[in-house]
Amino acid sequence: MRALALTLVAAVAGALAAASGARDDAPLCSAPRLAVAYVTSGGAAGSVDVEYSFRNRGPGTCSLSGYPKVAMLSAAGAPVHTSDSPAPGAYGVHVATVALAPGGSAYFGIHYAAATGFGNLKCPASAALAFTPPGAKQSLTLRGKGGAIQPYGGSIPHLQCGIVHVSALSAKRVL
Repeated sequence: MRALALTLVAAVAGALAAASGARDDAPLCSAPRLAVAYVTSGGAAGSVDVEYSFRNRGPGTCSLSGYPKVAMLSAAGAPVHTSDSPAPGAYGVHVATVALAPGGSAYFGIHYAAATGFGNLKCPASAALAFTPPGAKQSLTLRGKGGAIQPYGGSIPHLQCGIVHVSALSAKRVL
């Protein structure tokens, strides 16, 4: 009876994975195989949300799962202090494997406090962003629109620049 229950659980899990487009056999998407792009942004109540995507430029399906890493860069490409952290459940997204067919995209969002409420205090802005896909060793750099952010955090007495919250990857748009 227990063997039958385990078989049924495995069959249901396999059917759900097939229905969602997830593939356990798809290799991990490496950074050189991907392109990163700015999608859209919005803000309200002293915060900013920005949506980005990773697009599969390779010839076959690959997969991503988890949270990308985000790092701010100066105009010269030097690191600017960034404190990125996973935001479980942000935008209604939970960690799941996203299978990317050739040309397919996985989406994620970042959230950060804007300058509102910090008086005359200033945090540095990035000229570009470096995104590292989950499980990858190399990053992808985005310059231009979407690459310039200026995240604040903390309080006026204890300003903490560069705090960014990152959503998990999703097969669907997050904003």
